[in-house]
Amino acid sequence: MNLEASSRVEDQPLIGLRVLDFTRVLAGPFCTMILADLGAEVIKIEGPDTPDYTRTIPPFVGDVSHYFLSVNRNKKAVALDLKSVEGREIALELGTKSDVVVENFRPGVMQRLGLDYPSLRARKPDIIYCSLSGFGQRGTLAGRASVDTVVQALSGAMSVNGEAGGPAIKLGLPVGDLAGSMWAAVGVLAALHKRDSTGVGSHIDVSLLDSLVGLLSYLAQLYLVTGESPDRVGSNHQTVPAYGRYAVKDGYLVLAAQMDSFWAKFCAAAERPDLATDVRFKTVGDRREHYAEVEQLVSDLLGTKTLEEWMRLLEAADVPYAPILSVGEALEQTNIHERGLVRGVEQPGAGVVRVLGPVLKFSEDPSPSAVLSAPALGQHTRSVLRDVLGLSTTRIDALIKAGTAAEEALHGATQNRRSIP
Repeated sequence: MNLEASSRVEDQPLIGLRVLDFTRVLAGPFCTMILADLGAEVIKIEGPDTPDYTRTIPPFVGDVSHYFLSVNRNKKAVALDLKSVEGREIALELGTKSDVVVENFRPGVMQRLGLDYPSLRARKPDIIYCSLSGFGQRGTLAGRASVDTVVQALSGAMSVNGEAGGPAIKLGLPVGDLAGSMWAAVGVLAALHKRDSTGVGSHIDVSLLDSLVGLLSYLAQLYLVTGESPDRVGSNHQTVPAYGRYAVKDGYLVLAAQMDSFWAKFCAAAERPDLATDVRFKTVGDRREHYAEVEQLVSDLLGTKTLEEWMRLLEAADVPYAPILSVGEALEQTNIHERGLVRGVEQPGAGVVRVLGPVLKFSEDPSPSAVLSAPALGQHTRSVLRDVLGLSTTRIDALIKAGTAAEEALHGATQNRRSIP
């Protein structure tokens, strides 16, 4: 196992950028982890008695929740009581020393704490402040409780997921939360560019519902053009045949022969070149007009051979295809390891564990970026208050003694598995 070095790569794109992270659970922590992977110094704020809920979610590797580990790598952790006046003042000071603030509380919470955008902007006019919430800072639904499944249902995404004629099914990926986090990261980077050009900060309002609606893409356009909502079609395509999951002799195969060039190659691989020149199937428009007939032909052809046989034929013909892998099979692919997507990292409380690595690669440094462990609660409280705010040891000791701050206040299994009020 390749164990990552503990030092950051100094030429990462966001080195020198500081992000103050008030996020928890998934929508938000995934965004700040993207920024951390790109080199930003991310300071995660948690309450000494109210740590991120995901620290408690089993299963655990050693003393660390798999969930917390998955979205909090490369961050620093500060335990700070935001219910106290002093704790909020320290948070404000950290905000003035930061370039970006990210939070995912319900609208109004940060305002009540005095940590909202106007409060930060008053002290640091060029601050970039990103708020993620289920339905945005304004609008009919603003302030309503929301989770990923709710967003999937309200966005229309769930309605197109499932087998034809069957019930709508939640997507296996928490795509509502992840979509919001990714749009938030894009927004932060855009705001940084704007600030570099104008010196002006921004408040970015990211709605998880907006984010997932934005991913409907051509499915939304189908409705906007035709006035009809697309139906569920299982693993197939709403408008183009020869694209989806098909049964072979000993299992299933994903085939993507929707484009004219791939259709011709598939027909040749299936020893039916005549289908590529048949006037009913020659172009994508022709095949769309004969959708059911094409689907039956493809199903019949694929059912004549085994998965291994079709993989060999389609590979030789340069037709997009894939076996359907489990999560474990996907993560153990040679290509995934060659690309640095699975890493070994020394995780406090768990020893050496395997984790997902950053996705982005840059030409200046094509080697995978370093991955650091997810932080223990309050692990960096002392160093951040000392190095960022310049507080003395005596002052920090007093804050910790008063309960305003905490320094790895909880240890081992207690830290990660405790019940959170």
